Amino acid sequence: MSRTAHVLDPAAPGCGVALCDALSILQEEDSLVILGGCDRVREAEARGVVVDGAVPMPLRVPRLASPQLARVLRTVMNAPGRGPIGRIMAWSESALVAALGADHRVPVVGQIAAVSGRPPRIEPWRRSRARVHPIGPEIGPQLARRGWRIGEARSATDFPMQDVAHRSGRRVDRAGIRRQWGVEGANELVVAMSADPPSSSALSTMLTAAATAGVAGRGLTLVADPASGQAMAAARRLIESDGRLGGEAVRLVFDERVRDPRVVAPAVDVVVTIDRTDAPPYPPVSVLALRAWLACGVPLITSDRRNAASLVEDGVDGRLLPIGDRNSLIQVLMRMVDEPSLAVDMGHAAAARHGRGLVSGRPDWLRLEDYALEGRPSVGMDSANPMAASR
Repeated sequence: MSRTAHVLDPAAPGCGVALCDALSILQEEDSLVILGGCDRVREAEARGVVVDGAVPMPLRVPRLASPQLARVLRTVMNAPGRGPIGRIMAWSESALVAALGADHRVPVVGQIAAVSGRPPRIEPWRRSRARVHPIGPEIGPQLARRGWRIGEARSATDFPMQDVAHRSGRRVDRAGIRRQWGVEGANELVVAMSADPPSSSALSTMLTAAATAGVAGRGLTLVADPASGQAMAAARRLIESDGRLGGEAVRLVFDERVRDPRVVAPAVDVVVTIDRTDAPPYPPVSVLALRAWLACGVPLITSDRRNAASLVEDGVDGRLLPIGDRNSLIQVLMRMVDEPSLAVDMGHAAAARHGRGLVSGRPDWLRLEDYALEGRPSVGMDSANPMAASR
């Protein structure tokens, strides 16, 4: 039976810990090649995936990794005692470009959860050789405009979530993490910013809303990824506004563990990802990262974009807010400060709706014998019209 060789760039948008967690469940006998150095390999292996090879990819130039990737793929394909490789599955645009430029005769399929601000360079004739499947309903048009052949979209529910204990069952973890963040009151609202990928504009918008809520007498603690652009400058602005305007204190904590919902979910009350304008965000937040937070029992406050709307039921496991409406965000934050049980109830609903994983194992499209490269829809999925996706 043929196997699949997965090519993963863990540093690419949408390829963070949530995707690695899902691949660790779905991998079976498949091979995995990492684009990145030893640190990236160790990070992936820590999530439970088995890495068969690695390519130290030149930063921002994935096509230069193609010759090295070709050598690694040949080694993987000729591994003794294992079945032949029937296709290569790339999990980001960078991985897709590297795989298409490598010297092999195996079909290449792309599964893309998020896109980077600037598309990687690739010859048009190479681009046309791959069929690309957006994960979630939002990024298909962006991929089509970049010249990719778009197949049917993948649902975030096609990806299993790791079994996690709900935060109410991990009070020790909750108290310990919150103590590290300087959170004193048991009912103080702790808000995390989704970090796959980190966004400076989302952080800036959230800081402004949090400062306004503080002036209105509702303090909170905001946890963000230190890799967010202009993060330190945003922290200084927050401190200055607190001193000038008064009101309740709003604390900003930088913690890289926010990239891993399983680690910090017990201490977080709500996760936020907000868009400042209705223009397409670059890069957009990964739908897999959002679902990972929900599966860990953390409700989501987000702009009402298609990816988020495919996951969240407004008022049940999160809130969908009008894009760019900062006043709505402020009102929701103040209500959650005033009613701590609201975040708890939404968290239980999020864990119940998203924390069950896949009961039937691998989705059909990941099974080589059940999937046609011509783009046959998998069971339970609607086929995406490539022409419609480009509009």
